[in-house]
Amino acid sequence: MPGTPLHVRTPAGEVTLTGDAPAVIGRARSADIVINDGRVSRRHLVLHPAPVGWRVEDISANGLWRDGRRVGGLEVAGELRLRLGAADGPEVVLLPARPAIPPTAPTRGPDSAPIDIDGLAAYASPPTGASPANPSTALGAALPGQGPGGPASGAMALDPATAQSAIVHARRRVHPLVPGRMRLGRSRDNEITVGDLLASRHHAELHISLGGVELVDLASANGTFVNGHRVGRAPVMQRDVVAIGHHLFQLEGSSLVEYVDSGDVAFEVQDLSVIAGAKQLMHDITFRLPGRSLLGVVGPSGAGKSTLLNALTGFRPADRGSVRYAGRDLYGEFDELRRRIGYVPQADPLHDQLTVREALLYGSELRFPADTTSAERRARVEEVIQQLGLSAHADTRVSRLSGGQKKRTSVALELLTRPSLLFLDEPTSGLDPANDQSVMETLQGLAKGGGAGSTDESGRTVIVVTHSVLFLDLCDFILVLAPGGHVAYFGPADGALRFFGKQDFREFAAVFRELEATPGAQMAARFRASEFFVPSAVVAPAVRRAPPELPSVRQQPVLAQLATLTRRYWRVVLADRSYLRLIIAYPFILGIVPRVLKAPDGLGALAQTPNADATKVLVVLVLCACFMGMANAVREIVKERAIYRRERTIGLSRTAYLGSKIILLTAITTAQCVVFTLIAVTGRTPPEAVAIGSPLLECLVAVIVAALASMMIGLFVSTLIDNADKAMPILVLVTMGQLVFSGGLTSMTGRIGLEQISYLAPARWGFAALASTDDLNVVGKLGNKALRSDPPDRFWEHRASIWALDITLGIVIGVVALALTTLMLRRIEPKVTRVAAPAPAGGSGGPGGGAPPSAQAQPPTGRLPLQQG
Repeated sequence: MPGTPLHVRTPAGEVTLTGDAPAVIGRARSADIVINDGRVSRRHLVLHPAPVGWRVEDISANGLWRDGRRVGGLEVAGELRLRLGAADGPEVVLLPARPAIPPTAPTRGPDSAPIDIDGLAAYASPPTGASPANPSTALGAALPGQGPGGPASGAMALDPATAQSAIVHARRRVHPLVPGRMRLGRSRDNEITVGDLLASRHHAELHISLGGVELVDLASANGTFVNGHRVGRAPVMQRDVVAIGHHLFQLEGSSLVEYVDSGDVAFEVQDLSVIAGAKQLMHDITFRLPGRSLLGVVGPSGAGKSTLLNALTGFRPADRGSVRYAGRDLYGEFDELRRRIGYVPQADPLHDQLTVREALLYGSELRFPADTTSAERRARVEEVIQQLGLSAHADTRVSRLSGGQKKRTSVALELLTRPSLLFLDEPTSGLDPANDQSVMETLQGLAKGGGAGSTDESGRTVIVVTHSVLFLDLCDFILVLAPGGHVAYFGPADGALRFFGKQDFREFAAVFRELEATPGAQMAARFRASEFFVPSAVVAPAVRRAPPELPSVRQQPVLAQLATLTRRYWRVVLADRSYLRLIIAYPFILGIVPRVLKAPDGLGALAQTPNADATKVLVVLVLCACFMGMANAVREIVKERAIYRRERTIGLSRTAYLGSKIILLTAITTAQCVVFTLIAVTGRTPPEAVAIGSPLLECLVAVIVAALASMMIGLFVSTLIDNADKAMPILVLVTMGQLVFSGGLTSMTGRIGLEQISYLAPARWGFAALASTDDLNVVGKLGNKALRSDPPDRFWEHRASIWALDITLGIVIGVVALALTTLMLRRIEPKVTRVAAPAPAGGSGGPGGGAPPSAQAQPPTGRLPLQQG
């Protein structure tokens, strides 16, 4: 006679044992419940049913661990949490079944992705090794009251099309609900305190009445989510999951049960394929990672590592297949789950001029809600510094760090928000073996929980794409990709050596040559036919509709971001002593150049003779101003490309970023122009002003307008190039063009084509304004003594309206260049797209079941806006 049903949660999923037969948990494919982890023995433990309860028998070499101590056989009297193979090994949770939620309780239907109350587990798919033929490992696949696995097991389940893996959470708190309003947030004056810096001080409210429970978002920075979808106001029913930062809440009767995402969750990839035009870049990639594991992704060039990384992060979702984090569809619930993803690009997103602590403090201002206090941010920064072992280098400039220390600082930026998923793209590229090992050991520690000197107990799933093979043994699992995006191997690190016939990973470079010489499909077939291939759980791929445009991530208002970015940029300028000396020296050195030109009669017509030197002085004056303005800006965006791209994905406002550049560069350029102009023309100004009463002030305005317009062109050029080294040749080319089209060397009047092109040059209008003040049409041509044979230029006339027109046109060029810069910034942003997966053949609703018309795949929606404005 069957005994008491037993719920078993492992990183591979959740099952309900009915008590008909013993069940074996282990790493072997023959085990009833398979846990693919190197610390787990092939046959690790046996669960024996008894007339009342269950008994755990340890048959492993590394033993069972409970609360940090090794234990022997145990009786399952209540909830029992065990670790396999080590104190931090994969967790197994055993819980005798309890009655299901009464059918009369208000619940949502299956389409709302309900979640199991005990441990907030999403409806489980069959774990690896489970089979319908083995009733001891079969899942309860029906809703309560709908057949086997329903009321008897107490485990609610969805239909196979939406089956998901288990979520494991570390903490559980119960908050009794009282009629009225209950506020949730980070501040202690809330009824429910959410200890997460991603939560706003007053984040959301629950309105509780006899009619039910309603959730209201209080204009929070990171949003409030119900069942993975952002809401402003929504009813909350039994089984609904409310997410605020890393904290998840579920309504259970008259209480709100709180769980914290500790990172100890499974990560599953099923049949992932990416198609670009007629070419398939990735072929049916499938693997499953247990919680707190480190995966190394390796393969030769062209194997699809970057494509896979984009698909796993959700930046460019796959065209077919699914990615599930804790059993939840990453693509379908990306709006919520993207806050739990950390991404470290290959180029470190750091300002070299800042210290480690300064870089992290500015990063925290951009990542946390605007109502986060400086004390809260500083405390989190210090915690991360300690966790990454950077305490001794906290006040060291980034430029003086070793490669490994710099990479750990980049990781520290991502750890500020405690991501549950951490992706790294080539973190050891260019590092020596010692730094390579240091970085990989750091990642191993982060996956397991904590780090060097860390007090942080949480772990996370870490996926690292790398070309380095020396320290792959530090990874829990290795995914080897063959050209074309085929899986050549997935499994434990030691198994990779045996599969490819190598003794250690120093010989692994030869594997790349083998992969390049063998068709990818052939390598994939070889792996599937080997003993190392463990079939993944059979999860029916759900048909995904094209997701709607997601709201932007914005932790702070634009003005708050603008203030932070301006202060950071100013700190970067002050810290770069060589650059600071250069921008200070520029106006003094360039101001001397016009002084060496002879102008005995000044710039105006002080004598009844033509002033040959006036034109020369004005040309040099405007040319130096244009050069100075453009030189200040031409490298400012391209040198921060990696920083901008990463910060854009975490909520950086394009307006705030560009605004910080404009504010500080305008201040610097204007100050330079004042010094430069005073040195160049003091004592040599024309005798009469044309518009604003002071010839010196008119010259100063013309110089500043030409310099600022050129500065805007410099910013525009900086968005077009992909390398800062290309900036200098373009600076010289544009400066020479401004010299030609200024009209000072040769008149542009009446020259069809050249005259129209000259209208695009700031020097043209800066020089015209100076010429208008100086009355150059007269000064350069007095009586019968003509020094210029060119016809008079109508934009040089000594009239206030003409001078104002010249200044206005110079400003217009600057505004147009700024608009083009804003548009071109989009080009260097991460190409985040949201595409719909086509419906699998035969539908996804089970054997022979076609998808309903409303669920058919829609055309791609295009690019996902990361941040508007």
